[in-house]
Amino acid sequence: MNRYKIALVQMDCYYGEPEKNVEKASASVREAAANGASLICLPEAFNTGYLAGKILDMKNYAEKLDGKTTTAMCALAKELGVYLLAPILLLADNGEVENTAVLIGKDGAVIGTYSKTHPVGDERKYFQRGTKYPVWDTELGKIGVVICYDACFPETTRMLALQGADLILVPAAWRASAYFKEWWDLNIACRALDNLTWVAAVNRCGVCGDEIFAGKTQVVGPVGNVLCEMGVEEEGILYEEIDLSILPKEREFNTVMIDRHPEDYGMILENYRTLSEKGE
Repeated sequence: MNRYKIALVQMDCYYGEPEKNVEKASASVREAAANGASLICLPEAFNTGYLAGKILDMKNYAEKLDGKTTTAMCALAKELGVYLLAPILLLADNGEVENTAVLIGKDGAVIGTYSKTHPVGDERKYFQRGTKYPVWDTELGKIGVVICYDACFPETTRMLALQGADLILVPAAWRASAYFKEWWDLNIACRALDNLTWVAAVNRCGVCGDEIFAGKTQVVGPVGNVLCEMGVEEEGILYEEIDLSILPKEREFNTVMIDRHPEDYGMILENYRTLSEKGE
């Protein structure tokens, strides 16, 4: 399927109230499906809410993959015949908690999961980081995911692009303090242009405790152009048509992917080894 409609749900989340958040998100998913969306995406930790000052407390709301939230989202995806990205706090098999996005197919089956590889703040202490960068081959193209802070690292999306990703989804709970809103815009546009991919970034909005979230959910085309975006405070659904047929043309014109010289990039790994030896 070269053309399809994507829907990004920008919502305010109730902290620590999964049932209310799932009910609220489900209503938006139904609305998006009714409006013709084939792929619907929810923001980071949509079912629990996100509070940076209470990361340890957030662990209490982690669920297994077959828990209530994912089970409900799988049933909804199957009922509506849509693909659905549902980010949750996942209780892994080893008992650790991971900040995870679950991609669900229109048949209601879990296609795969991606766990945040670059935890931020207290996430580093209390969450287990992911180490894999999967790309899933679907009828909607090859899809990869990074979560929030992951988008600050060009290596994350580059690894997805090298596996052929056509579309990269970025669920987030990105805050609005300092220059963060501007940082969000720049990172999302650069990750699209870096890799000549579509990037769909869905952020939450609203206020939780003393934290204000940045909103600005957006879809960026493969040349780094923002095609549509929401405001900072508004709740709602952002729609955009994804046209995969333009990718070969853009990649033929812009040859950054084939002009790379990986043989020169060993310094990146050597720098990592040096820092590791120093314990930094």
